[in-house]
Amino acid sequence: MKNRLHPLLLAIVAVPALLLALTVHADEAKTLKAGALTFHYHAPWKDVSSGRPMRAGELKYEHKDEGLEDVEVVFYYFGPGQGGGIEPNIQRWVGQFEGEPTVERETDEIDGNKIHYLYAKGTYLDSGMGGPFAGNKTAKEGYMMLAAIVENKEGAVFLKATAPEKSAEAIKEAFKKVAASPFED
Repeated sequence: MKNRLHPLLLAIVAVPALLLALTVHADEAKTLKAGALTFHYHAPWKDVSSGRPMRAGELKYEHKDEGLEDVEVVFYYFGPGQGGGIEPNIQRWVGQFEGEPTVERETDEIDGNKIHYLYAKGTYLDSGMGGPFAGNKTAKEGYMMLAAIVENKEGAVFLKATAPEKSAEAIKEAFKKVAASPFED
């Protein structure tokens, strides 16, 4: 009896320990590099970088709630002194909405590094694969844009996501956490 009990006890102890190790490993921070900055993220964020021109990377927030759409955030990096100033970019992004969208702005500073956030809600004029200067646009009512300009001496990194308002609003804090991650321990 003593020999049979030992493997059973080993299994009872080993299986939970293995599951815990797999869970901890699965939640390890992953990184996305854009210019001189390294952004850190955890699940439910997933790297979906496509290698498309002008994009430094792409992350998708995979919602577990079936009533929400997954939200993709695109990271842009153009180099030191490139990509335009803070105000022109924010005005261009607001201009991607029809009429007068609801706009909220905030600026955070972490260790001397500024992050400018823009949250815009309204009818988004989606230009699809043609970019913001494309001619044909599809009006998408009830959309929200989450955007951030992360300043750095090596050049700003621009983050932008558009999605149905409810889906974007649900990840607002997670978006801010990723945007600030290069400066947090």
